Amino acid sequence: MTLELGEPSERSAVIVRTTLPRGLERLRRTGAFDADHGVPAHLTMLYPWVEPARLGADVRRRLAAVAARSSPFTYRLVGAATWPDTIYVAVDPVAPFLDLQRRLADAFPAFPIYGADPGFEFVPHVTVADHDHVAEPGLTTDPAWQALPRAARATALDVIGTDAEGRWRLIWRIPLGRMRA
Repeated sequence: MTLELGEPSERSAVIVRTTLPRGLERLRRTGAFDADHGVPAHLTMLYPWVEPARLGADVRRRLAAVAARSSPFTYRLVGAATWPDTIYVAVDPVAPFLDLQRRLADAFPAFPIYGADPGFEFVPHVTVADHDHVAEPGLTTDPAWQALPRAARATALDVIGTDAEGRWRLIWRIPLGRMRA
């Protein structure tokens, strides 16, 4: 079935929510651009995604079908890693996230993660600091990183979107491993 979902929108995303240790969450809240707009600690699975006004029952069914074929899984938040414009928490293993993201990309081919060009390599991660905050001294040596490694469990896909004031909020939580309408 082909759904007409429009162009990718920076007003919604599909994520796997996670919980950071308190000190790292403190760093994320001050260092990640979107944290002060209501975005929780997470691993991005699809962004930009569907315009929130187009998130109807057909989209939810398609997303739920992907979630139903993906069992919950355990992973570890393992430590600090960097790109030139991002400081993030690396995860291990990455394979379950790569598989889940590939399934989502197959279900929603018009919405490549981060608007990716062919050849883009998706790296599952939890952003702690981005943009101008990356240059802040001591961010990767903060004692908060000593709380890692830490076990975590992926149990659901969350769809988040912005409201009229630009705040991010939960739209749907769809459990992994079972169909829910």
